[in-house]
Amino acid sequence: MDINLPARTRHEFALGGIDIGPEVDWTPEPQAPTAWHEHVPFAFWLVKALRPRSIVELGPASGVAYAAFCLAVERLGLAARCFAVERAAELPGRPRETVTRIGSVRQDGRGRAFSTLLRMRPEEARTHFDAGEVDLLHIDGTQDSEAVAGAFQLWREAVSDRGVVLFHDTNLRDRRNGVWRIWRELQAAHPHFEFLHGHGLGVLGLGRNLPEPVAALFATGSQPEEAFAIRRFFAARGEAVRDRFLVRTLEARLAGAEETAFADRDAAVAERDEARARAQQAVAERDRLAAECAAARAERDATLADAQHARALREAMIHSTSWRITRPMRVAVGLARREPSYVAQVKRVLGRGAPTPGALQAPAVPLLEALLPSGTPVASDAHAYVSARLPAPLATFPETDAPRRLTLVTDSINAGHLFGGVGTAVGLAALLARRLDVPLRVVTRIEPPEPRNFGTVLNAHGIRYDGNVEFLHSGHGRNVPMGPEDLLLTTSWWSTWAALRAVRPDRILYLLQEDERMFYPAGDEQLRCREVMDDTRVRFIINTAALRDYLVADGVRGVAADSIAFEPAFPEGIYHREAQPIRDKRRFFFYARPNNDRNLFLRGVEAVAAAIEQGVLPAQDWTYHFVGKDIPRILLPGGIQPEMSQNLPWASYAALIRSIDVGLSLMFTPHPSYPPLDLAASGAVVVTNRFGPKVSLDHYCRNILCAEPSVEALVAALGDAAALAQDEPRREANYREARIGRDWEAAFAPVLDHIAG
Repeated sequence: MDINLPARTRHEFALGGIDIGPEVDWTPEPQAPTAWHEHVPFAFWLVKALRPRSIVELGPASGVAYAAFCLAVERLGLAARCFAVERAAELPGRPRETVTRIGSVRQDGRGRAFSTLLRMRPEEARTHFDAGEVDLLHIDGTQDSEAVAGAFQLWREAVSDRGVVLFHDTNLRDRRNGVWRIWRELQAAHPHFEFLHGHGLGVLGLGRNLPEPVAALFATGSQPEEAFAIRRFFAARGEAVRDRFLVRTLEARLAGAEETAFADRDAAVAERDEARARAQQAVAERDRLAAECAAARAERDATLADAQHARALREAMIHSTSWRITRPMRVAVGLARREPSYVAQVKRVLGRGAPTPGALQAPAVPLLEALLPSGTPVASDAHAYVSARLPAPLATFPETDAPRRLTLVTDSINAGHLFGGVGTAVGLAALLARRLDVPLRVVTRIEPPEPRNFGTVLNAHGIRYDGNVEFLHSGHGRNVPMGPEDLLLTTSWWSTWAALRAVRPDRILYLLQEDERMFYPAGDEQLRCREVMDDTRVRFIINTAALRDYLVADGVRGVAADSIAFEPAFPEGIYHREAQPIRDKRRFFFYARPNNDRNLFLRGVEAVAAAIEQGVLPAQDWTYHFVGKDIPRILLPGGIQPEMSQNLPWASYAALIRSIDVGLSLMFTPHPSYPPLDLAASGAVVVTNRFGPKVSLDHYCRNILCAEPSVEALVAALGDAAALAQDEPRREANYREARIGRDWEAAFAPVLDHIAG
């Protein structure tokens, strides 16, 4: 839609001898308002009047002027070529020549085939143009006067005999700008016209074969009334363009503020509801504990009564005649068995004062201690000693007439454990129970289950489950009823190890979502983990084909014998890109979990600090968000305190990652892990580390950059990520072309077919 101004401009007319048509009312492409917006209508007219074969912009390709030239060429259908000469940014650790070579062959951000971005210095770019090749040259006025004068002299011979040169900021006079001096010298020697609005725009004619409309424009310089009319006309059109974009910017900011306010309100409501639910749960837990205390008190009273009765019976027995008569026999038997109580009594007797004169000499104490050495510890039973240091078996009791059921065995489904793996297990359990048409149970081993969290996960993942769910807690020795055909879905090697001691191995489905051997140093725990993963009787369900291939190649026998892999899903209801309010700074995300060694917290902090110090993520352009659990207070270079977000509710976490531009999430294992996919599915660019066969995640999304886990490689990757995040067309295209799954039912379909078949 073009700008709605008086109908007069919809038909061509003459003003001061120049032809003006509807091009002055074209709407430029959306950009932040600048002074150059006031000259866009004239830029459209000039391209129409000059019909240039070649346009060169000595300034940024993202600028308003260059965008206007390109739009005019496109709408007029001209056979023109446009070039933007933009000085290359010298990234740390990368030679400038490399950046120049890459930039020189890249099209501009808007993807027009006739437009080329030359990332090099103006003097280098000049060598790529022949004399007389350029018809329209724009010299950006943000440089100092010497730079502007040098650029004009350097490019003068490249301008054709019908060429026009534009100088911006000719009417801006301050300490940093001297374009007006250069313009005063040049206009004395060449045909020219100057606009005074929008910081001033000087139009200089250099050739003898200027098109008639352009020559007519220069001729009005000697006709004050005509020149005034032209200036007033284009100033009015330019102000309309500027005001339009000012209004659009303000509307965007208002919409962003409203959206942020609504999001904050929704987050506050969610937190309030969660707090209310926690309070209700606390009340229920308090009532349960009170009931347990009352029962324990009654049991204690009954035990005390039993103990008092037993004490009375004991007193009656030890004072009886038969007890006194049989005492020597009890002592002899106790000593023969070396029972500690009898041995201690003998030692005490032998250790009393000197014997009475004339009495029989008692055996010497050293002789007795030689037979029964004091300080000898009572030996522990070997099996009991080992069992006390291993995971407790799943305690069960038989329920022979029970129907076939599916039981999810996990440590917890409480709020702090719902992300990632546990959420995946809950979704798989619900879909598998629905497919097999069997009742579903959830057994937690560490913490009592919170049933409402089960529904929260299913709703967030877009999974429908209409059946009832039974929740059990097997902690503190509680037994779980187990039918002869029950299936168990386990979620770790230790829950699988516990289940193997309760049911047949062929009734166990082991959901393996990481190489769990890497959780431990070489030792007993790693050994038992390996033994469980090598068990060929268990059926394995592997999170990602990449992890399954890695485990099979590494010789894990159980996975090689019977396993099926799936790719995780990230529903668009949670993970999607959404419009963000206009901000002064971009947002950086670091997945920080210092107590999970495989997340490489220390290396991540090193990389972030180095990126700030080297100007890859400068503080004036970025805000820093550390997201995770148990995060220590850390000051980044320059005394920057990152914003800490710990143990976020699911809705708050999702809202945060949708606002992120660049993320860093490390995982020193072969699995890609969920946070990089969370971020990419929400439109961010994310850096993660390579590990073994995990060298690229392009098959998920090209906005995920993999680098070696050295500080230097991660900093370089963060630089590439920052550049990609600002290259909006490429970032959006990568997001749209991503092959990240969005539907959990589709993701688990091969698994369900494999198990049900």
